[in-house]
Amino acid sequence: MLRDRIDVLIRIVFGAIILLGCYMVLEPFITAILFSAVLTVVSWPFYMRARSSFVGHKTLSASLMIGIMIVTILIPIYILCAVLAQQIPIVIRWVKNWIVSGMPIPDWVASLPYVGESLAHIRAEGFINAENINSFFQTAVDPVTSWLVSVSLGVGNGLLQILLVAFISFFFYRDGEFLAVNIKRMLDKVSGGLADEFSSILLNTTRSVVFGVIGTAIGQGLVAAIGFVIVGAPGVVLLSFAVCVLSLIPMGPPLVWLPVALWLFATGSPGSAVFLCLWGVLAVSSVDNFLKPLLISRGTSLPLALVFLGVFGGLLSFGFLGLVLGPVFLAASVAMCQAWLRPAVRRARKTPKVDSQAASKA
Repeated sequence: MLRDRIDVLIRIVFGAIILLGCYMVLEPFITAILFSAVLTVVSWPFYMRARSSFVGHKTLSASLMIGIMIVTILIPIYILCAVLAQQIPIVIRWVKNWIVSGMPIPDWVASLPYVGESLAHIRAEGFINAENINSFFQTAVDPVTSWLVSVSLGVGNGLLQILLVAFISFFFYRDGEFLAVNIKRMLDKVSGGLADEFSSILLNTTRSVVFGVIGTAIGQGLVAAIGFVIVGAPGVVLLSFAVCVLSLIPMGPPLVWLPVALWLFATGSPGSAVFLCLWGVLAVSSVDNFLKPLLISRGTSLPLALVFLGVFGGLLSFGFLGLVLGPVFLAASVAMCQAWLRPAVRRARKTPKVDSQAASKA
């Protein structure tokens, strides 16, 4: 008996060492692996259509999907992140310099009826203090800025990452069915026969999150386009597309409509500039705050509150991939809790019947 326990302990230690070694080897590529897995899961139905068109040629179908992925997803993400990594510090530096210089109000703004008087009164009463705002900027905005820049650099740090994601995705496409069968077997051993339920929840949650993010991006682009048309901004299509793309990251749309509002101020259209700022804060931002959790919750069993917490908590914890990982982790935990409580619920339902039968016999 003692020898059997020692053998089991040795196996556990040996297995833990192997798993730790595998983690250390794969740790530099975990982000690329997860990103490839998400892209593959979401686009799997399109891969199956391509494979049926090529009469079951897995390698050719996978190569076609990788080419489409590189052109439509990976290269635009790389360009976007590279641009953000350069532009975000410039915008933040401009705002800091404006605050340090005492936040001067342009003469044409100060001459506006009611607006100029209100701003002068606010500054005279000390409600707006450059020193306090600069301190708040240092403590609250700087960490967010550093995080945005690090995320931009982390996602788009070169063609090597793009090639790595494409390389991994190729094998996920080609050998996806084999991987799915083995993952299901592993889940069966871990979950006690609930692999089908767990895998269905994870797949539906992943696809719902991705489609929800894309749907929200399109919605924000359309709402922003309405605002740009109302104020008469030039290049509405290009600006709306920029809002659509930048909405994939936190605080992305203001990087588009805020410079347009400043341009309107500078060109003598203060009313249009104020309207565009209000439209961006109230209309464009509300699409992200309400539509995204709503779209995601429609394709998953998670309550709306958990979807909201999963999206934003995952984003803060894991970066861009947290948009998917947060709700997926919460969905898996909810499914595990439901499976764990299910036998107890069944026993609780059966207990009154037994008691009633015993009472009738008595």
